Amino acid sequence: MVKKFLFWIFFLVIPLLAKDTLVVEKYVTNRPKIGITFDGPKKVLDMLKVDLKVLDHFDYTINLPGAVPYRFDFTYSNNTLKVTYIKNNKIEKTMVYRSNDPAYYPFLVHKALYDINNYFYLPKADFLVRRVIYSVVKAPLQADIYLADYSLTYRRRVISGGLNIFPKWADDQQNQFFFTKMDYLPTLYKVDLRTGIRKKILTSQGMLVASDRKGSKVLLTMAPNGVPDIYLYDMNTRTLRRITTSSASDVSGRFWGNGKIAFVSDRYGPPLVFEKNLKTGVVRRVFYHGKNQVGLDTYKNYIVVSSRETNNAFGGNTFNLFLMEVDSPNVVRLTTKGQNGYPNFSVDGNSIMFIKRVGYGSKIGIIRLREGKVFYYPLARKLQSFDW
Repeated sequence: MVKKFLFWIFFLVIPLLAKDTLVVEKYVTNRPKIGITFDGPKKVLDMLKVDLKVLDHFDYTINLPGAVPYRFDFTYSNNTLKVTYIKNNKIEKTMVYRSNDPAYYPFLVHKALYDINNYFYLPKADFLVRRVIYSVVKAPLQADIYLADYSLTYRRRVISGGLNIFPKWADDQQNQFFFTKMDYLPTLYKVDLRTGIRKKILTSQGMLVASDRKGSKVLLTMAPNGVPDIYLYDMNTRTLRRITTSSASDVSGRFWGNGKIAFVSDRYGPPLVFEKNLKTGVVRRVFYHGKNQVGLDTYKNYIVVSSRETNNAFGGNTFNLFLMEVDSPNVVRLTTKGQNGYPNFSVDGNSIMFIKRVGYGSKIGIIRLREGKVFYYPLARKLQSFDW
């Protein structure tokens, strides 16, 4: 059972390597012109520069002279970041951000820029302040789970010892998360980060993964009889309902649109993306591009799919990301070459985080849909899975 489960782990984790992306929608609103002064360590300034670049909402200068209507003075010392808002040479307010942990400075910078973005009533930038939870393979049958900021500059190990995989946030506030631990049988746990309490949820033969959550409802991939299917678990009533019932392998369920789920299935041979209407029970294929599809995520009525476009038996294959809307035939290509996969929407739907592999290593990519840009952050080790 363990060997079969490990096969599905590597089936779900996609090797990646991408560089070029297509612009989905140009950000046409005039960017506010701001001047920034900074006094503090270089690493904090570098983090601020990264945030400004990835956000791409401002026409800015840093530590340069010049008259601008808005200026923001940053000072960082003793784990404290102070930001003074100045409009037309008059101080409006000063915001203070503190932490007891010196390594936590990226989140202080993220929150400061998040607040400045809101000050100008610009499009949401929730991705700046969200935490990433991910699993890293350290050795055979050994994987640890970490917390990080979106740039992966801040990292803190929260689960270790054994094979700990497929972390998934269990609440909107990111105080709790699910993960699967491979003991004698796969076991699903829920961890409360505030208390450190770990609660056992379910145990199953073969495979057990929490793939999506909507309120108190959780979509699980389970294989109690040896073949993976999608199940719906209610955290309030602790009841389990089987959603897919074919003899094929059905995995990676996501809530999609109004009363539907999207998932990956090999019922036609290669893994492909299907949907099931939870009211009518109707199942249909929804994505037809590429040789197979091995990764997906959803945001409201939208779905992003990783699809293999080449068929190289002895070399690397190309996986690209595509975006489409429920019940729409239109498909938008997000990447153009390389190996791109494991897409994950941000909480506001405007950004997509994905994994790519360069050689034997992994990188995180972030596509900013409205801004039409992509950014990458290297990792020293290979990611098994993550949630944003």
